[in-house]
Amino acid sequence: MYLKGYLIKKTNDDRSIILPKWDFGGDKSWTNKSWNNTLESIREISEAHYPLFALDLDNPDLSETQLNDKSAFEEWLKEKMR
Repeated sequence: MYLKGYLIKKTNDDRSIILPKWDFGGDKSWTNKSWNNTLESIREISEAHYPLFALDLDNPDLSETQLNDKSAFEEWLKEKMR
């Protein structure tokens, strides 16, 4: 089954990024590169664009998580990647 991943939304515009779940393509170098590039694009978002909102697309019953700054994003990421 294909996992949809996490929707990361910016508050100041309607742009969003989908961060695939880590196992989205198996252990292949191109999927690792793709995942790392997506993660880097999220990490490059300026603090001025926070808060971000994260939603698990595979579990729509969960509410959005508000990420107030870059450190909150990193903590959220660590929790989700366990």
